[in-house]
Amino acid sequence: MVGFGMMDGYGYSMMGYGGMFFGLLFWIVIIVLAYFLIKSLIEKNKTSSVEGKSALDHAKERYAKGEITKEELEEIRKNLI
Repeated sequence: MVGFGMMDGYGYSMMGYGGMFFGLLFWIVIIVLAYFLIKSLIEKNKTSSVEGKSALDHAKERYAKGEITKEELEEIRKNLI
């Protein structure tokens, strides 16, 4: 059989089915990584946005948790109003 060379008439050269498998695996990994990257960026954007709370509401929450004193809360309130 002249003209087949190293392909032995199958047309896959030296890579065979393994090359097709790793090529497919490569694209699956790329697509999955892109999906998780986009998903994390969307979730980060949702959590970083202010959810209808004012700066005074945040200061009140910090006071309730004990993170700031009453004097600091009054100072923040005075500066915001």
